[in-house]
Amino acid sequence: MQTLLLPIIFLILSFFASCSSSSSALSRLPALGESELFISEEILLLKDLIPITNKKEIYNKNLFVGDINFSGGISREKTIWGEQVVTKQIEFLNETGVKEESVNTVQAILTKSLKSYQKFTIPQPSKLFQVQFRKDFTKVIDEGVDNINIPNEIPEFKLQSGYDFKGKRGVLLIPIVQYSYSHNAGWFNGQDWGCMAGVRAKLILVWVQMETKTVLHVEGLESKQKEPVNTRYNYLDRSRNFQKVWKEIESQI
Repeated sequence: MQTLLLPIIFLILSFFASCSSSSSALSRLPALGESELFISEEILLLKDLIPITNKKEIYNKNLFVGDINFSGGISREKTIWGEQVVTKQIEFLNETGVKEESVNTVQAILTKSLKSYQKFTIPQPSKLFQVQFRKDFTKVIDEGVDNINIPNEIPEFKLQSGYDFKGKRGVLLIPIVQYSYSHNAGWFNGQDWGCMAGVRAKLILVWVQMETKTVLHVEGLESKQKEPVNTRYNYLDRSRNFQKVWKEIESQI
């Protein structure tokens, strides 16, 4: 009996493994028929699509691209969802360098992964979307020591009704970096225990039908890394770990 059970168990495990490995952003994409496929030549940053310029607010909404330096210990602040632990002092550094590194990496990933898509230049990308945010209080495995602010906010996209694609027809994929940051040891908003140094990135892929000006599908792909003991990164460590998280995001496409 045991001899028979072993191959059956192996087949079941193989089936589930193959199912999980085949689950990807492209496999979840709805049928697009005979539509021509295009991809934006420009990699957008989500923070540039919303009317917020204050760096602290951008950080609070998990839209920051750059290096974060925590210092000064913790304090408690009253917020609309209760009292939260926050880091007393936060410096926002190297935004241009991390933006360039992230955009170049995403560009290389998408060029490799989506060879059938034609390049398309989006006119006035900052006027493309109306973006709203939905708060997500879902617990995660490392609740309390995660390297992201809580509550997390999930962006929802709607095309501006008056936006003009200049008569272009087909499906356009718009890549958007929601966040891409490194950090030293400290406390993200609402994380009672804090965490060691780490990096985190999230890429949003938005498919739109240009002729009907409708959002067809949205995929949020993210990866994070935290050091078990290091309190801060040097440049080489940060770059290596950024490459790791972007490689993980690439595997999800």
